[in-house]
Amino acid sequence: MGIIKSHSDRKALQQAGQITQHVLDTLGSLLVPGVSTLTLEAEANRMLSQHRSSAPFKSYQGEHQLFSHAICVSINSEIVNGPPSRERVIAEGDLVSIATAAEHRGIHAKAARTFYIGQKPPPADVQRLLSGTAAVIEAAQAKALQVQTLNDLLAVIPETAAAHGLTLIHHIGGSGIGKKLHDSPAVPNTPGDLPDTIPLHPGLCFCMMPMFSLGESTEYLTHEDGWTLLTADGALSAHFADTLLMTEAGLINITRAATTT
Repeated sequence: MGIIKSHSDRKALQQAGQITQHVLDTLGSLLVPGVSTLTLEAEANRMLSQHRSSAPFKSYQGEHQLFSHAICVSINSEIVNGPPSRERVIAEGDLVSIATAAEHRGIHAKAARTFYIGQKPPPADVQRLLSGTAAVIEAAQAKALQVQTLNDLLAVIPETAAAHGLTLIHHIGGSGIGKKLHDSPAVPNTPGDLPDTIPLHPGLCFCMMPMFSLGESTEYLTHEDGWTLLTADGALSAHFADTLLMTEAGLINITRAATTT
């Protein structure tokens, strides 16, 4: 279970969150047409090493192989889990989702951001996709003290999708986090997928990972690389994620420059 209670663990979580945010902010600034996703991978590895953090994604064991990369880079209809490579090059007008994680003193944090690549503002539907997906975390923070269970809190995900006219990708989501990169409980984007009732008590630490699309299909496909998940109808998708810690005062966003006490 993703539980963070001691002062030292909370300070380590805060540091891991700051590292994660710094890596994503820096990679976002490097996103210009012509940059390969392998260049982003190299920079992420350099930064994590500089901060004396492991690259936790590298230890993630998939069904048949280790992921072996510090970041995931998913482009356009790719939802999540895209392995970086020299051949994948960013182009004008792309939607690029980057996810990464950091570790400090054995405590993990994870986050993801989606960026539009272009000198002009994104088209209206793309802006709606970006703002709607990003709005989930703030909606969860606003609701956290009004509900008693994680199950009820997760209702903000389909609610936010509906409010912005977006499609929620089903049967995917986040998890508990802390001493493990992936821990219980499951944090599905479709609340009905959570089999148990999880009290939203102080110390519960989890990663919420909303993933929306501009299409109509709620399903995803798995690429032949065995990792990348894609929208079933080829629609553009966005993916935002943050590490969240429940406290007596409310839900703290660890990977958005939040502090713990």
